Amino acid sequence: MAREEASIVAQHVTFGGIIVLLIAYFALAVLLGFLRAPRYPAAIPWVGHGKGWAAALRNCFAGFTSSKRWLQEGYEKYSKHGKTFVLPSMLGAPAETVIPRSQMSWMLDQPDAVLSTSAAHYDILHGEYSFVKPIILKDPYHEHVVHKNLARNLNAVIPELDDELCRGVDELCGSDARAFKKINLLEGFMMRLIPKATNRMLVGEPLCRNQDFLDNMLAFTMDVIRGFFIFALVPRVLHPVVGTVAGLAPKYHYWRTRKWSLPLIKERLEDIKKKDAGEPAYNEWKEPNDFVTWSIRTAMAEGRRDELDPGRIAIRIMPINFASIHTTAMTGHAVLLDILSTDPSVVEGLRQEAERIWKEEGGKWTKQGLARMYRMDSAIRESQRHSAFALTFVQRKVMAKEGITSPEGLHFEYGTLLSCPWTPVAGDGDIHDRPDEYDAFRYSRAREEYETMNPEEKEKVDALKMKQNGLVTTSDRHLAFGHGRHACPGRFFVAHELKMMFGHLLINYDVKHLAERPRSMWVGRNMVPPTAYIEVRRRRIQNA
Repeated sequence: MAREEASIVAQHVTFGGIIVLLIAYFALAVLLGFLRAPRYPAAIPWVGHGKGWAAALRNCFAGFTSSKRWLQEGYEKYSKHGKTFVLPSMLGAPAETVIPRSQMSWMLDQPDAVLSTSAAHYDILHGEYSFVKPIILKDPYHEHVVHKNLARNLNAVIPELDDELCRGVDELCGSDARAFKKINLLEGFMMRLIPKATNRMLVGEPLCRNQDFLDNMLAFTMDVIRGFFIFALVPRVLHPVVGTVAGLAPKYHYWRTRKWSLPLIKERLEDIKKKDAGEPAYNEWKEPNDFVTWSIRTAMAEGRRDELDPGRIAIRIMPINFASIHTTAMTGHAVLLDILSTDPSVVEGLRQEAERIWKEEGGKWTKQGLARMYRMDSAIRESQRHSAFALTFVQRKVMAKEGITSPEGLHFEYGTLLSCPWTPVAGDGDIHDRPDEYDAFRYSRAREEYETMNPEEKEKVDALKMKQNGLVTTSDRHLAFGHGRHACPGRFFVAHELKMMFGHLLINYDVKHLAERPRSMWVGRNMVPPTAYIEVRRRRIQNA
């Protein structure tokens, strides 16, 4: 009996000791993270539970559910009065120094050697572990290639995208004109359609339809997202250990995609080499107009021999897929939920516009026609405002060793993460009329009215100001694609992709109205989309 009692006591002591050790460990981890973080100016206010290591311990747990409220409080109390404040972080993420709109132009004007976008993204996305090789985000050459080539090649890309999206929508939605088909909006529609369209632009056909390639590319995207949340839960002192393990999954899925992409890249390099050498067999050969070709041609022109390595190009395809699949799927998911849960007249108005422009362009989507889809353009932009999936945008990391001083007189040390508020700006009644309402045509009414004016009336209107209401035009009140010289270089592609996708869907399918929009959930600084289904049926009167 005495032995049994002693065993029970020992078990309790052991369990209690473990709990004490865990509490002590987390307290020590938070303290070490606090000591290693950049020092903040004494005058800068903090939201949440304040500053100091004890407050940091409370903030790192409360931030899971309170970050959105804290940011809103800081915006109302400080940002709207031209003041900077600090938004606390979760356990494994850096705190954000939130710059007011009045100082945004100052922040964007700083050179990359002082305030860096790529360094901020490297830290936020844990580039050392999540993207196969650290150099991929440290030197984001793929962004340079997209920025230099995509916009000028949109006319050539759009027919390819049109073919892929129309084919994909029809495969997913079917041809039944009698019964409605129920589809999981995110996993069964967006996450199956967007990877194909994205890779039609990146690697062309037939690889863009190779299911094993697509499955592993999508798995890589989900690896990065899971890693983002795992790192947020783990103290920064343990990131090297956790990162080594968490980084295995994206490496594995890269090697699975590489099996398919590497032969294509090697063949393309050889074809371009022979074409440039003037070999007769290549007189009629036309190089495909996709990212692989752009990357090769850009690296050749700029003397970047390191970027002509087939393996390097194969890795470069990964972060573009991550950015394109994740953000486009989240945006498209939100847009459909918004337009299907608002007044049914919105869907009909969008359908009428799509049908008219599709017919005017000869039964196809064109760059000129897509530019005239003012209602669809507005509906997407309004969804980005009303249903944002991140609290802050336009992140910059202080890279100047001596730090930098803001117009407010605050000095930020090397390593400080700066950002701009997005959800509070998007919901500010002083900036947007009826901010809590999803108004699909908020940005299109004035543009449609302008198109009906005679030349004399148009001369009296500031056309440039009107264009600022466009989806791809960034500003300090529209940050969904970032702002400044580092705004998302793929935003024009995304805009056309979503317009074609929704246009084809509405022209050819009835989509059931949603009685209520499913509610989203915020975890830390990011929105987790709700599980939602749409019901579609092929329209009996065929227009496409």
